[in-house]
Amino acid sequence: MSSCGSGLVSSAPSTSRGGRAAGKYHEQPIICSQLIIRFLCSTRAKGKNRSNIKTMTKTEDKKMLSTKNLVDLGLVTSLLLLATLSARVILYSVVTARAQVTQEKLAQLEKNLSLAMKYIRCKERTPGTDCGELLSSDCPTRWKEHNGTCYFFSQGTNTWERSRSACKRSQAHLVIISDLMEQLFISKTTKTDIYWIGLTDKDQEGVWKWVNNVTLQSESFWDCNQPNDSGKAQDCATMRPPGSCGALGLWNDDSCAKKHKFICEKEAEDTKVDLTP
Repeated sequence: MSSCGSGLVSSAPSTSRGGRAAGKYHEQPIICSQLIIRFLCSTRAKGKNRSNIKTMTKTEDKKMLSTKNLVDLGLVTSLLLLATLSARVILYSVVTARAQVTQEKLAQLEKNLSLAMKYIRCKERTPGTDCGELLSSDCPTRWKEHNGTCYFFSQGTNTWERSRSACKRSQAHLVIISDLMEQLFISKTTKTDIYWIGLTDKDQEGVWKWVNNVTLQSESFWDCNQPNDSGKAQDCATMRPPGSCGALGLWNDDSCAKKHKFICEKEAEDTKVDLTP
């Protein structure tokens, strides 16, 4: 390149050698021009290659960026889904806990109401008695408590006499319904099934007595046109589901030999509770 550069700036010497020397100096610019053109072409080609490489790099970067964006989007979507599911689980737990608390409060309210009813009855029956200490009732497993009394609603069926015996074995008796509140409680619990109750006129037709030998008084809850002693063989009473006479279960006389479910009743195991205002 140095000779090529000098050839470009130097003038042809005035030598006697004449045409040979001049021819030599005339060839050098041509050669240099060719070299320069090759250099420029090579540089241009390299520039194109570099441009292509940069373009390819940018394309690859875009692809990688696009792939990364997709991965990030999938990760964000998964996290959002996980957060939503977690929120639902937490909400379900809170609702369940609140429902449990509500059920416990309702149970406590029912118990307090039962105690209040006993307090009122105590005052009505014995006005001069101090009823501040009442009995808080506890019932065995599978028995239901209502107003200080435990009730057992059987799953199996039996005749009236065998049902009565089954109750006795549990230190209980077939249920004796003494007022409307007790009738409503039993009717609500029995729902769609027929149950024996502790009422019969086996000793004397038409004279209905409870199993404690107390004659049925004016307050009774017979179904429409009952008792009718159909077939002259219906001497035991049942609680049957609501019918045409109303929305509550009512009494019916039936054959004592039939098999129905039954209801046992006994006093709760008592613990004293002070409810003095």
